[in-house]
Amino acid sequence: MAQFPAQLITDIPDEARAAYGAEAGPIVSFVADPAYERRSGLLFKVPESAVRAALSVPNSLLQFVIPRPVQDGQQMTPRLQLLSTIAKPDLAAKSPPSKTHRARGEWAIRVATPMRSGGVRTTERTIDGPAGPLVARLYEPEGLPEKPGLIVLVHGGGWHLLSVDAYNGVAALLADHGRVKVLSVEYRLAPEHPFPAPFEDVLASYRFAVDNAAALGVDPRRIGIGGDSAGGNLSASVAFHLRHDERYRPAFVALLYPAVDWDLDRYPSSRLFTAPLDYDGVARAIDFYRGSKADNDDPRFFVAAATDLSGMPPTYIATAGMDMLRDQGEALGQRLVNAGVDATVRRFDNLPHGFATMLVDADAHAAAVECAHAIREHLSS
Repeated sequence: MAQFPAQLITDIPDEARAAYGAEAGPIVSFVADPAYERRSGLLFKVPESAVRAALSVPNSLLQFVIPRPVQDGQQMTPRLQLLSTIAKPDLAAKSPPSKTHRARGEWAIRVATPMRSGGVRTTERTIDGPAGPLVARLYEPEGLPEKPGLIVLVHGGGWHLLSVDAYNGVAALLADHGRVKVLSVEYRLAPEHPFPAPFEDVLASYRFAVDNAAALGVDPRRIGIGGDSAGGNLSASVAFHLRHDERYRPAFVALLYPAVDWDLDRYPSSRLFTAPLDYDGVARAIDFYRGSKADNDDPRFFVAAATDLSGMPPTYIATAGMDMLRDQGEALGQRLVNAGVDATVRRFDNLPHGFATMLVDADAHAAAVECAHAIREHLSS
């Protein structure tokens, strides 16, 4: 049985222990407590097995203890609400991230997005970045045709958290269901390395993929770029930057609940939803990433600053119905369509920001698979 910090064991009714189990019961009750956000650090002292046990409790049982507000006519599953509540304190960006803070972010993704075994081979790569070597990992699903497509995957994390390691499960799912190779790439993190450093690293990694298509065993005509949240921001900006480049223009862009506009006040959803992201936390993360106020007018910083989006590659935008970034992602999609770009916007109602990293939930998993199928449609032979 897992050993829990004494402070975590609150007054748990006997029926809750019986319903959720000896390991899961304390976790579920602790996260459901209104004081959770203030005491959330205690959760990271708990064995991962206990948290996974809590996340495997059926929604039919979780619904009785996890508060689930109805917002904009939508409601998350109890498991997604539990995951969003767990993630919120570490996404609040109330102070520059410490080593411990970053480790907690990796932990949260790891327990919510397990890496399934078998079927996808991984190999480590090193890319020459503008300020030194960058870590990358190539994911190759079994049964691909000769010279398949490839997508460069840019992880999220508010420009200041997470890594290639954290996105193991996400990358493997996209490779397997997208029937493409996936090159998951690292970049320098803010606030130590503000804009344009992360953008420049992702740009270098994308160019590496094109320049080394033969070594990677992929078709150079079917290389795309994509990412979620801050990774969607960087992917959109790189695609826009390369839109007129005959050699490097991406074949496809996949943006999952992306951050594309620094001006949050333009969008009603910015203040409508509060978990796992809220207005203040995103505003602070943008401040971590911003190098100077002059960056606000640079489409490499946020692509919404561009006055003309024509020439962008075919783009798929997935938004989460209960995400504060929802409206700006959908607004970008409309602007792309108006500019004559082949763009598709798919809203996944009742899902929160970050659903692609919450694969333990069946609804989130199904949505992530649908996103992978969009990649397959554009990049697979």
